[in-house]
Amino acid sequence: MSIEPVDGLPHTRLIAKLGDTISAVLDPLIPRGGPIALLDFPQAPNVGDSLIWLGELAYLQQSGLGAPCYFCTSLTYDRAELARRLGNGTILLSGGGNFGDLYPNHHGLRERVVADFPNHRIIQLPQSIHFDSGAALEQAVKVFDRHPDLTLLLRDHASLAFAREHFRAPSLLCPDMALCLGPLTRPAPPTQDVVWLSRADKESPSRHSIQASQGVAPVDWVDDDLRVVVRVNRLLTRNIRFRPVLRPLLLPFLGPTYAPLLRHRLERGARILSAGRVVATNRLHAYILSLLLGIPHFLADNSYGKVRGFHEAWTSESPLSHACGSEAEALERAIEFARVASR
Repeated sequence: MSIEPVDGLPHTRLIAKLGDTISAVLDPLIPRGGPIALLDFPQAPNVGDSLIWLGELAYLQQSGLGAPCYFCTSLTYDRAELARRLGNGTILLSGGGNFGDLYPNHHGLRERVVADFPNHRIIQLPQSIHFDSGAALEQAVKVFDRHPDLTLLLRDHASLAFAREHFRAPSLLCPDMALCLGPLTRPAPPTQDVVWLSRADKESPSRHSIQASQGVAPVDWVDDDLRVVVRVNRLLTRNIRFRPVLRPLLLPFLGPTYAPLLRHRLERGARILSAGRVVATNRLHAYILSLLLGIPHFLADNSYGKVRGFHEAWTSESPLSHACGSEAEALERAIEFARVASR
């Protein structure tokens, strides 16, 4: 299955506008002609993280900046190797929703890189910010405020205000990098009225069960299909993590698994969402991918406001995107929308 670009549909105008906004923010920040590193590859099977990375690669390609000279996960980061390949180039830290203490491996890599490369330009690609711990925030401020050439890009107004209040680094508002993928076509026609894609992790807004009508059951997209590339990637990663002596031998084989892994996750996410005529979700990237695919979607917020914040900043004008006050409301409205549309 392949996911192909599509043009000429009404929602494509908004996507093109948001892509232009990303370019207007990023283009002046990245020097031309020098190497670029992109750090924090999404090892986790969550589709949304892979959409961000694919969008970042698409931006680099579309902007004529080329492929990264170095990339890594939080596990495979190597300061000396990055320094050797980068020279005087620019470091890009991958975007997402892990700026803060909810995901310490990712944020720990961010702080480590900022501390390791005080003389390089570092750009944090669009993120949402959330800290539960004052001590963790204090540590981040300590690390980031020492860097003389760090720029923070934020996906929503609340995160932008937080960054400007707490960090000295310049902070700019910028849409999510997954939008650089552009409009996509559904890989298959819908087979059901509503796909209810609901997170049940620490970002879930509620632990209460929701009674769905008409046989609509919640799904999620945080598990890879067990294809050969997934098995190989897991085997290599596990051995690199727990058998460090094998690291130099195995690392050259890990990198080639990344591209097919990303394609698989994009296809898996598109396949899940395309099964429905309508989507109800509390995942930000289920909503963004629904927009790219042209699927109407009803949005509930996550635990700290990043879904609603992104919608208010960027997509409130879209007739495909409908913000709701709760997951139960999003599901109810999606079911009713599908019922009316099928008449």
